[in-house]
Amino acid sequence: MSPANRPASPDTSRHPAWWRSLNRYHWFVLVVAALGWLFDCLDQQLFNIARVPAMKDLLGTADMRVVTEYGGYATAIFLVGWAAGGLGFGILGDRIGRAKTMLITILIYSICTGLSAASVGFWDFAFYRFLTGLGVGANGRWGGVSGGDDARPARPYALGLLQTLSTVGNVTAALISMSMGWLEQAGHLGTWDAWRVMF
Repeated sequence: MSPANRPASPDTSRHPAWWRSLNRYHWFVLVVAALGWLFDCLDQQLFNIARVPAMKDLLGTADMRVVTEYGGYATAIFLVGWAAGGLGFGILGDRIGRAKTMLITILIYSICTGLSAASVGFWDFAFYRFLTGLGVGANGRWGGVSGGDDARPARPYALGLLQTLSTVGNVTAALISMSMGWLEQAGHLGTWDAWRVMF
């Protein structure tokens, strides 16, 4: 093919790197949404991993029928909170802004996840999981996606980053669980239960 007939190479100088199209507000929203999504997935996986040992400890039984039944109740209560948080905080986000609402919900589920470790029985554990669900529901699935959407100039890259960080949260939960199991077997946790330390 002669040089005259060869197609012109694309001019990349007109298309700067995606991150250059983000202003300070876009970066703020993207970072908050990304971290919110990461810790949302981390929290959910920690709950899945810790549910059985937590139920055994809080109910004082090793009967797997009872443990499974109450584990199901705890999950259902968490999901009710998740749905309520998505609705309630979604409305609040329209009024005060998604970034502010996301910060509030991250604070809620962070504190209540920590409080889950201090549970003395099933019902206070379930209450903390309900409150955690409020924050996770508002932040993770709805707030995270809309937060990434606020970084509109780089939307595909922002949403890709959010999705990638959800995997980081899941993997981190697994690593925490493995580490706690090893520390517990080695006797390094003392009188602490591994599931409490995870929360």
